[in-house]
Amino acid sequence: MQSVFILLTAIIIARLPLCPPRFHPTQLLNHLFSAIADKVNNAKRSHQQQVIAGSLATFIMLGFILVIAVVIQFVVIEDILFELLLLLCLLQWEQISLPQVDLGSLEKQTIITQIQPRTLRDLDQLSLLGLHKTSIESLCLRNSYQWFAVIFWYSCFGIWPALIYRVIQLMAHNWNSKLAMNHQFGRPAASLLQLLASPVHLILACTLRSLQRTTSPLSNLTKQAKQWHHFSSGFLLSSFAYSLAIQLGGPRKYQGSMQRYSQLGHTQPAQRDDIKRAQQKLTLAMVVWLCFISAVYVLIALK
Repeated sequence: MQSVFILLTAIIIARLPLCPPRFHPTQLLNHLFSAIADKVNNAKRSHQQQVIAGSLATFIMLGFILVIAVVIQFVVIEDILFELLLLLCLLQWEQISLPQVDLGSLEKQTIITQIQPRTLRDLDQLSLLGLHKTSIESLCLRNSYQWFAVIFWYSCFGIWPALIYRVIQLMAHNWNSKLAMNHQFGRPAASLLQLLASPVHLILACTLRSLQRTTSPLSNLTKQAKQWHHFSSGFLLSSFAYSLAIQLGGPRKYQGSMQRYSQLGHTQPAQRDDIKRAQQKLTLAMVVWLCFISAVYVLIALK
């Protein structure tokens, strides 16, 4: 029951608008990992050497962060306080704030300003409809990586696996293998992230699918997910698209290079109101998760 108390308290505090995203504690690790990549990632090396450098950087930095966390644990007397503070640092909820009035062309810049720090895509040439779709995809994936996955690993195995997962996620984000300069260097962290995040994507996808008024055929979700570059993230986005009755996916541009991705969900293009609906749907999924986790802990405590 102590774990439930810590989890619920951390979630409530983390959802409060106490500080801007740029001041979130994980920003320190983002700066650290970016600096490490600048020093270690050498494009002149062979692909194999870049992969080895990426593997060493991943495990060395993971060990370094764990040592620091252990030292902090000795400084903080109460274990419950240590877990609460650390969990607060790990959780990060993403949301997009749109003005009440449709600003037309000015709204495009409003959306770009908010989602540009969260995505590597080239956004300037996207239409407003394209930005709506990008926003919804970013909300779904980022909250799955930064919120639901942390809750999953903490609930199942405790604070240390949650910390390990989040550090790997931050390294994979900062050394994103979609970028040409990180294509080899970022592969080890990206592979570990996909391994750890896959069960979360699938469980969240099933949660979102259960929240649909009309359940989409499982065969459609599976077929679309197989056409995506990663099955689990494709299954999640496809479930989210069907849940909102819109279309997601499609081509994306990174650093001027176009990458082809399959279409997911329905054929209806994403609209402005769908961003708000997407955030409400993810919040509802979070409530479902918390109710289920709390019920499981209560049953275990009663036994």
